[in-house]
Amino acid sequence: MGESGCEIALLIQGTFVQGLGWVALEELKWGDAAHTWSKPGALLTCGPGNYKIPSINDIPFELNVSLLKENPNEKAIHSSKAVGEPPFFLAASVFFAIKEAIKAARSEVGLTNWFPLKTPATPERIRMACFDRVFSSICKFTFSAQSLVF
Repeated sequence: MGESGCEIALLIQGTFVQGLGWVALEELKWGDAAHTWSKPGALLTCGPGNYKIPSINDIPFELNVSLLKENPNEKAIHSSKAVGEPPFFLAASVFFAIKEAIKAARSEVGLTNWFPLKTPATPERIRMACFDRVFSSICKFTFSAQSLVF
């Protein structure tokens, strides 16, 4: 791959990791009446000190990117291959892989019914959705399409 191909591959990797953060890490938290230390409606996660973005520990050890060779795009500016949105939304595959893993964990304890999982699929949301023996001894939740809130 030529030098510009390597640059595009790095851009694709970076954009995928940005999407990974969007679907699995980056949770916006807002102040509400239940949390008296913050003003209702105030954004609490407004910087890297309290807003989790992907770090070196969150990304795959190996993330290979390959581009179609000898396939110019004559209709694009300078034959560019658009690399913004596609790899960003490809990270949705991470969200659905997490949902399938939760589904497998739930089936081990006999739960095969539908369950909600909002983005981002944070570790806390994953833990609560698994609904294993430990979690079920603390909380008695039932999920249905009509009750989307825990």
